Amino acid sequence: MQPKCICFFNSNKPWGGGEKWHYENALLARDKGYRVCVVANLESAFADRIEKEPGITLLRMDISSMSFLNPLPLLRLVRFFRRQAVKAVILCLPADMKAGGIAAKLAGVPDIIYRRGIAVPVRDRWLNRMLFRHVLTKLIANSANTRDCVLAENPRLIAPSRVHVINCGFDVEAFDALPTRELLQRRPGEILIGNAGRLTHQKGQKLLIDIAARLKKQPIPFRILIAGIGELEAELKDYAREQAVDDVVEFLGFVSDMKSFHQHLDIFALTSLWEGFCYVQVEAMVLRRPVVAWNVSSIPEVVTDGETGYLCTVSKVDDFADRLLALMQDEALRKRMGDKGRARVIEHFEMRKTFADLEKCLNS
Repeated sequence: MQPKCICFFNSNKPWGGGEKWHYENALLARDKGYRVCVVANLESAFADRIEKEPGITLLRMDISSMSFLNPLPLLRLVRFFRRQAVKAVILCLPADMKAGGIAAKLAGVPDIIYRRGIAVPVRDRWLNRMLFRHVLTKLIANSANTRDCVLAENPRLIAPSRVHVINCGFDVEAFDALPTRELLQRRPGEILIGNAGRLTHQKGQKLLIDIAARLKKQPIPFRILIAGIGELEAELKDYAREQAVDDVVEFLGFVSDMKSFHQHLDIFALTSLWEGFCYVQVEAMVLRRPVVAWNVSSIPEVVTDGETGYLCTVSKVDDFADRLLALMQDEALRKRMGDKGRARVIEHFEMRKTFADLEKCLNS
């Protein structure tokens, strides 16, 4: 009997979280014995990686938000789906849902799935209603928060029984196997607090500078290490100088070796104002670092308040600073929360567990 064929359909050109998810799950599906094919754009970082992998059939083609109105690409996709005998297609972008979804429907693909990785409502328009009700068979959301946001403008967009929350997976074994190196020198007695992400409004580093100003009033030596680059870099550095914390807030720029970065830390401070699924907090938890974060979007689905770290009311910098201080003062508390954080990742977010959830979705 021929193995089931799964098609991972992702037309995004740059590399990001959605591409990481499709790439890793395509490899896991192949290794589990499924036949795997991929549809990607002509210019695609995802396709560039996939084409190096054996045992995966790749179709590159020009796909845009208007491709579903052009019969030529639709016909090409229909032929590809039929030739590969695709039984399930997993779509990434709204453009994929249109072109790939409609082509899969015309080709008779029995399972047409849209995976949503961004917590933004789907607009209540006739085309979306048609696609969700008459083309898609299932919706995958990367968090309960994403699911709720998708349905915010139309709770009846798709039947609840056809919605599956499947968290992003994290390969703990592979991360553990990575080497580490010394990135910086710890000063005598200091506590190292880390933050990582693009220097943008979303990531909330300006609030972290305000938090540093509060922490500077207490006697424990500390340093806040910020890994990342972005459009707010000059503004944030100026603000740190204005707040007189440029001696305890250090901008490291782009850091490629995130395991070594986390290995140096005592605490991870996640100041993002919203997230879809934040890999960087999971990395910290795998390395047994407690996380202090805002109680917002999907973050409470990863960080358990009072067990693996602390969740604070958004923008309440005094509350955030107090939680950091409690961890700075108590090494045993840091270890206890760090151990529970690693255990939580292994139980809920380990890659093979989340792939098993995907298999259940495919077989439901």
